[in-house]
Amino acid sequence: MPEITLYLSNGACSLVPHIFLHHLGLPFKLFQMKFGEHGMEAADGSLSNAEYRKINPAGYVPVLIVDGEVVTEQFAIITMIALLSPDKVTKEGLMGRDALEKVRVTEWMVWLSDTTHSAGYGAFLHPERYVEGNKAMYPAVGGKGRKAFGASYDIIDKRLKDRTYLVGEHLTVVDFFVYVLWSWGQRLAGIDMKAKYPAYGKVVQRVEELDSVKAAVIKEGQQLHFA
Repeated sequence: MPEITLYLSNGACSLVPHIFLHHLGLPFKLFQMKFGEHGMEAADGSLSNAEYRKINPAGYVPVLIVDGEVVTEQFAIITMIALLSPDKVTKEGLMGRDALEKVRVTEWMVWLSDTTHSAGYGAFLHPERYVEGNKAMYPAVGGKGRKAFGASYDIIDKRLKDRTYLVGEHLTVVDFFVYVLWSWGQRLAGIDMKAKYPAYGKVVQRVEELDSVKAAVIKEGQQLHFA
């Protein structure tokens, strides 16, 4: 078994690979990061932002290191983890069971990363990335981000009407990602997610019943929404 280390920040998008590693039963180490004055840095002070950027020049989480090889970007990391446990992934169809489902998994993961996460929460939480030095524009940029992830939630909820999961009728890694994004809506955006997105909520509740999800969420000190 290779040596696996996941760099994460509690409650961030790095919760997705954290859940996936638990779900597959893979042994791994966690390297805890936090948001510092200059960006991501080690929570224990052992790694500055400048030093972390030598590992990941983009400076954010997650980062996965497998036997010394650095893997960045959410879907690439998820793919790498899947390749470390191919039998279980194939048996459960976690990356899709046939060609079309695999395409759908890719489609959803890329869209969630680009639209809901980056264009939505990126602008909402970090407007300075888009209009650096022009603080008067921050509210407008943040509002645009809120509109983007709100529209995404509408699409997800509509997609999940009368469905068990997002891809096929079985669990995939996409469901781990939408679980984390649900948490952001509740915790970061102050949305009553249960009331506003009932179909989405049913899937979140189903996913949260998994031991792997509970283990990762509790390890990161986050809230279980349907405990």
